[in-house]
Amino acid sequence: MQRFTPLLLSTIFLCIALHAQQRARVEGDHSKVPPARVPSPYMSAADIQMALNKLDPKLVSSYGGGAVSVAPGMNVVVRRRMTGPQYAITHTRELEYIVVTKGSGILVTGGLLIPPTIDSDIYPNPDPNATIRSLSGVKDGAARKIGVGDVIVNPPGTPHWLKEIDGVIEYVEIRIPNVHPAPGVERAEIAPAKTK
Repeated sequence: MQRFTPLLLSTIFLCIALHAQQRARVEGDHSKVPPARVPSPYMSAADIQMALNKLDPKLVSSYGGGAVSVAPGMNVVVRRRMTGPQYAITHTRELEYIVVTKGSGILVTGGLLIPPTIDSDIYPNPDPNATIRSLSGVKDGAARKIGVGDVIVNPPGTPHWLKEIDGVIEYVEIRIPNVHPAPGVERAEIAPAKTK
């Protein structure tokens, strides 16, 4: 009986807590639902691997790696990169999620991009959504070993750089555009647009 009492009390408290969490019924017409939509984009793991294997090896071994679009127009790709020099990058107004699906490496986040930026990526830039890249890396960032299952969230303006790749790394990359930095975080400078 002594063992049964704590179990009974725990069960009662759990039921009370679950009941308290239920949402109250809202008055109104419950017969309506949001409009129908097309099915969610989907790409099987086999199709992703087949598409990644068709990428030009020169592209995969380039500074930015190769990518397969999972949902065209939705900023969702699976990216494959190989050992070799990599861009250090910051997205001035994009929030980026990375989920590692294969391989490992050293990712550096935070700190500052080391100048110079590449020729096409001036800073400040007239495009408030610009991506700024450097081939020189990141200074004063946090270096972490990343691998399969790891999730990285790069807030807008946060430099990130795959400093080392152990052979090959693959990851899902999701970018959310037009996101302002968190309160108290300095925004990227925007250069005035050139007049024609």
